Amino acid sequence: MPEPLKIAVVTPYYIPDEPMLRQCQQSVLEQTYPCTHIAVADGHPSPIFADAPRTMHVVLPQSNRDFGNTPRGIGAILAESWGFNAIAFLDDDNWYERDHLETMVATRRSTGAPLIACQRQFRHLDGSLLPTTEAAEDRMLHVDTNCWLIFRPAFGLLRGWFLPKMAACIGDRIFFQRAVRERYKIAATKKRTVNYRTKHPSHYANAAIKVPDGAYTQEQLKKTFAPVRTQAGMAEIVNAIGFFPRLT
Repeated sequence: MPEPLKIAVVTPYYIPDEPMLRQCQQSVLEQTYPCTHIAVADGHPSPIFADAPRTMHVVLPQSNRDFGNTPRGIGAILAESWGFNAIAFLDDDNWYERDHLETMVATRRSTGAPLIACQRQFRHLDGSLLPTTEAAEDRMLHVDTNCWLIFRPAFGLLRGWFLPKMAACIGDRIFFQRAVRERYKIAATKKRTVNYRTKHPSHYANAAIKVPDGAYTQEQLKKTFAPVRTQAGMAEIVNAIGFFPRLT
């Protein structure tokens, strides 16, 4: 029987919705495969992690407000330094199915791949299930940040979370495409074990459901992505990471 892996789940958070954060936390604590939760406060610590079991709480002295990339990267580098040999990510508004890590580890053991990916169940902001999927994810042309389990042979990718601020909105795309470009083997569980509470209006449109209050507007998305599409923005990204990522 192989010895259990030492797995860290890194959750970056800024100013969380407390019930959502508790649901996120509980889903980590209830995993059927043992793990440690590394919660990284982006300048605004929550008391719910103070006495939580199997939890390490890191508080950054000021907020970065870069879609969680800086606290995510710091949490991952600390996990590597602290001797964890596999790292997963879970944003503060999402949650895992109980067998999420167990399924990911089983796929690692059957394939030997250093990068394991799953798929998402899309959720309404109220937590209810949305009857939709994402085509790029279904075809393994994209892996969401929350859907990775990264093993030590691929830890060289972890520093990729430290990006120019204007590129923070596409950090997940950059991470996935860098993994592909560097020819890391990626194995998929083909299971939807991450519950992803979405703010993207396209997911509601695909499900033929009214976009709720609190979701992104098209104007917000346009403003967020506009710097990435400028000539100066493209040049800054290429200078930082060596290539310009596919955005669709």
